[in-house]
Amino acid sequence: MVKMWIVALIATAGTLSAHAQQAGQPRAATPRAEKGSEDRGSDKLDLKKLEDKYWSAKDTDFSVVQNRTYTKANKYFVSLGYGPLINDAYSNGRMTNVSAGYYFSERWGLELAYEKGDLKDNDSTDTFLNQNKFAPDYNRFKSYTSLNFLVVPFYAKMSFWDRKIMYFDMQFAFGIGQMNYQIMRVDGANPPSNPGTDSSEDNSTIAYNLDVTQQLFFHQNFAIRFDIKNKWSTQKKQRYYLQSGQDRDLGTTSQQDTTMLLGLTIFF
Repeated sequence: MVKMWIVALIATAGTLSAHAQQAGQPRAATPRAEKGSEDRGSDKLDLKKLEDKYWSAKDTDFSVVQNRTYTKANKYFVSLGYGPLINDAYSNGRMTNVSAGYYFSERWGLELAYEKGDLKDNDSTDTFLNQNKFAPDYNRFKSYTSLNFLVVPFYAKMSFWDRKIMYFDMQFAFGIGQMNYQIMRVDGANPPSNPGTDSSEDNSTIAYNLDVTQQLFFHQNFAIRFDIKNKWSTQKKQRYYLQSGQDRDLGTTSQQDTTMLLGLTIFF
């Protein structure tokens, strides 16, 4: 009887030991578990592909669409600007610019512009004429009519005091047109008692322009604009005073005129 109890205890101990060993060992993966592992592995981010896409020259898979609150595409516009001529060594005054055009898209457009100057001798020229009785040889800007091709590469939004979002763009205008100018001169010599008779001559020439414009939108039909307009031309030059025996013609000179204008654009 005692022997039978001993044999039973030994058998029970062996069974418990076998179960303990099985519990400590990892269970074999079922086909379904293996399939789940493969699925999880396919979701891993391939950093190498991401890095290649970041440094690629062109990304055709992803793009960012900028929603525009105010649009210009397929719209006509007119604008008015007013401001000073800033780089004339002999004259100063104000310029008025009127333009009209059409935007084929948000990036491209055409414009017809007319700029007129209301200028007079500046302090330096006036001193030469009235005190020193000596005048420089110079021309004066009158007006400029141009046809411009518009390019708008920049569009952005900015926060104003964390209270309002403001929308603006920057455009460039490349143009060609006709420059009207006045050759300043008098008939006669340069005596203090006889300043001579004004014989200034109007003339015209072909000119080229490059304008930079910043537009700040505040309504779907209105934008405040700030322009820096640059014009280049080749002009005839003559002597202001004609001394006895002198030739009045001085050939040609290259002229660059820059104006700064503040104005308004209206879209239709």
